[in-house]
Amino acid sequence: MPDENEGFTVRDRRRFVAEETAETAAPPAAAPEVPFPSPPADELTDDEASAFFAAEDAVEGMPEDQGLPDVYSVLALFMGELRHLAWLRMGLVANPSTGRIERDMEQAKIAIDTVAFLASQIEGVVEPDERLPLKAMVSDLQINYVEQSKRG
Repeated sequence: MPDENEGFTVRDRRRFVAEETAETAAPPAAAPEVPFPSPPADELTDDEASAFFAAEDAVEGMPEDQGLPDVYSVLALFMGELRHLAWLRMGLVANPSTGRIERDMEQAKIAIDTVAFLASQIEGVVEPDERLPLKAMVSDLQINYVEQSKRG
């Protein structure tokens, strides 16, 4: 039987590179790392847990030198998520985790009303060419809500 160490040598270069750079480079002046709070696992539903860990991944993936995000960008992202949730709750789109249609018109109404409120808050700040898509998104949700409410 041949010798297992014959022919190549395994060297952990991560430790070697880290020791080299630690000796030659000055320590970076970065803010202390704040751990993302972990949720109590027994209190979250599957959807909530998925959303929590997706948010955690997004925070970890953000470049450190970018600074704080623009409030209007965050609101636009949030409005998009609420719009998607409204479509799910109206039963117009299947739940991606179960593949089933689930209707909850009360939650859909809350999501739509929140999107409409946020759109009204940022309407005066966004560019004029961005106002029309905002209004179209709100009216599209409201029209579909009325149509789905009639179906009962």
